[in-house]
Amino acid sequence: MKVEQLLLLLDNAGGSRLPILGQLDPWADSVFDRHDLPQLEGDVDRLDTAACDDSQHELVAAMRKLLTSWRAQPNLMV
Repeated sequence: MKVEQLLLLLDNAGGSRLPILGQLDPWADSVFDRHDLPQLEGDVDRLDTAACDDSQHELVAAMRKLLTSWRAQPNLMV
């Protein structure tokens, strides 16, 4: 995935108004714990609404898959 594709989708979904994803530095590492999961799921819902082509919908689907895997493994940090 290209960072530019994710940045465009984030901008379309509200950019800095997204509680978690809108605060990320796309060029740095970020770590999330289980407490971030509800807000991340909300952010991904907004991305899904803002997605406007197949590649963006595929990106959202991949993010949902990651969050589903994370929910199944309570001690995992992403």
